[in-house]
Amino acid sequence: MTTTLLELEGTADEISERLHGFAERKLHVTVRLAEEDVTAPNDTRSLEEKLAAIADSIPLEEWQKLPSDFTEQLDHYIYGSPKR
Repeated sequence: MTTTLLELEGTADEISERLHGFAERKLHVTVRLAEEDVTAPNDTRSLEEKLAAIADSIPLEEWQKLPSDFTEQLDHYIYGSPKR
């Protein structure tokens, strides 16, 4: 048996208007109330600032696990190509 997932978003009235095609079908309905403000606040930091924040969140002991030639041999460590 194949289950088709249909997601509807809107007010109860808007959704009920779209359900007429399912009148004779058995349905399983889960209701989740939408957040009032679904827009995330704008992050005005530059890409450099965002990446620096991510880097700062990594513990020093994790940085120390990287090979000393990591940046020079990046293709080797990521793709397995021979070291230059």
